[in-house]
Amino acid sequence: MNEDVNNDGHEDYFDPLKPASQPLDVPSGPLPVREGCWMVGHRNPHSLLQCNTYVRLFEKGSRPINVCVDPGSQLDYPVIEANIVQLIGDVGELHSFSINHQDPDVIGNSQYLCDANPNISVMVTEDVWRLAQHLLFKPARVHFANVARSEMTIIGDYHRWQLVPTPFCHFRGAMAFYDPELRTLFTGDLFGGLNRLGRVQLEAEECDWTGIAQFHQIYMPTREALRYAIRQIKALDPAVEVIAPQHGYVITGDLVHAFMERMYDLLVGHDLLAQELDGTYLEGYRDVIAQLVNRAAETIGLEEVLDRLKSPEPADGLEQLISFEGDDVKLQREGYAAVVKVLTRLAYREPIEIINSFRSEVLGICSELGLPIPPVGAGVEEAASPETVGPDGIQTQAWWLK
Repeated sequence: MNEDVNNDGHEDYFDPLKPASQPLDVPSGPLPVREGCWMVGHRNPHSLLQCNTYVRLFEKGSRPINVCVDPGSQLDYPVIEANIVQLIGDVGELHSFSINHQDPDVIGNSQYLCDANPNISVMVTEDVWRLAQHLLFKPARVHFANVARSEMTIIGDYHRWQLVPTPFCHFRGAMAFYDPELRTLFTGDLFGGLNRLGRVQLEAEECDWTGIAQFHQIYMPTREALRYAIRQIKALDPAVEVIAPQHGYVITGDLVHAFMERMYDLLVGHDLLAQELDGTYLEGYRDVIAQLVNRAAETIGLEEVLDRLKSPEPADGLEQLISFEGDDVKLQREGYAAVVKVLTRLAYREPIEIINSFRSEVLGICSELGLPIPPVGAGVEEAASPETVGPDGIQTQAWWLK
């Protein structure tokens, strides 16, 4: 990882526009999680959101059974396929796969798995399958994960996975799968996290909590949903030793308990919409906008920055939230919303590398100041072509946040 330290002694976020002082140490190939379990997804140093696909090898019993957890994004399939081939010889040797929820970054490769092995089966909740089936992939068998019928699902001759419902984290039918043999819990988006650009090691460290908190503030609906899920996890016996989410880092050791405790009290989603929070964090968001403007001025020029922020178009209401004192941009109110509007204008029609550097600036400052992360499109790798989008405010804001 390429890291710099600023004059204040604070670590800067990785800047994709700066040449690395040394080659990035990017892990590749199947990455071991526990004995018999591997992460086969792509660790992308230019992404703010890593997607994790896992393969669990059950070698005991009358025959080996290979299970894939969350097939992953089609963007990553060439890497996933190569890693699976390296691990077990052929994608067709996967016998089953599980799905936490129906997002395309989770199930995008389902059809490839079904094509490779026409006899493959899938473990999924009814709520998730109701939507996932619209992608027209057709496994040979669909095993519904329903705790009302059984809290366990049997794999092969005698291996058992425990079903752990995590409703609204972040989908109504989300289901975590617990492997008690490895004491490893596959959680989907729950405990997933954003990462600093270039920070792509597999296992979480203490400093990675901020990205996990920010991810949940963006994608989870309420703290009460998180608390329900945490209570289910704490009740598992034997106790969980490894949390393997679909995004970010695998959580191990003392961080398992520490991150669960922090998650239990984390304000997310709807909790952050309360207007009284704006007064609490307004000064912090002033710093965010000031530093974001400075970064943009270094990249695209101060004159261009001011032109974009002072323009009457798009009609997004930004002029009601900020003011100008000479070349200084001053936040007046509604910092959470203003950061999104400022970033949207500064990022418009810029290449994805510059957009990601702006996002990284926002993520870094919010982490340092302990601010709820605004919805700034973190994790978006490819934007719709700006040329296909009209100039009105709604479309201008939407093209890179999709």
